Amino acid sequence: MLLPLYLGCLHALEPDHVAVVTGVSLEGDRTTAWKVGLAFGVSHMLAVAVLAAVAILAGHAVFGQAFYDWMDRGAWVLVALLGLWNLAAAFGFRKGALHSHAHTHGVLTHTHPHPEGHGHRFHHSAAWLGAFFGLGGVRGFTTLMEHGGIHGSLAFTGALLLFGLGITAMFIGLSAASGWIAAKLGGMRGFRRMLFAASGVGNLAVGIWLLVKG
Repeated sequence: MLLPLYLGCLHALEPDHVAVVTGVSLEGDRTTAWKVGLAFGVSHMLAVAVLAAVAILAGHAVFGQAFYDWMDRGAWVLVALLGLWNLAAAFGFRKGALHSHAHTHGVLTHTHPHPEGHGHRFHHSAAWLGAFFGLGGVRGFTTLMEHGGIHGSLAFTGALLLFGLGITAMFIGLSAASGWIAAKLGGMRGFRRMLFAASGVGNLAVGIWLLVKG
């Protein structure tokens, strides 16, 4: 039963998942960025659970191979679009929200992350992205069920929870690290743009590479 946990951790480290979770987390702050990974992981697991349960009850893949192939391609397109979105912030075409604000004391000015009231929209975006990515990733879980000797509703539930736990734990770690870096380096405009540029180039490269490879 530890196999689903291990595979969940590996699944979370696939290039497209790493790219999208870290890319979205740059919009958060040090104390709340981990919620992006939590939202992405939970919604990802729920999408996998629903489709896997239906497929197992039906005895076959519900939508067919072509459906999952197109879901994968759609996810890769979203990764590339997120890259363009972050590049737009890097080049000043949009305001990159790192949830920090300036305080002025006479001639002195400093910035720090806002402690609350920001970032919920990024958690919602991460949840929708996680669910969409889960539509294509359900094949891996159903293959595990079919060839891993896991049978019965109790075993299915346990495997799903372990698989989701591995995914969510890795996503939380990735988003927390991304938010920590953004909070540390995002106070200076030059570093902020460098962060968004690095994320944008990485996301765009991963998305295009997967689309060409797939």
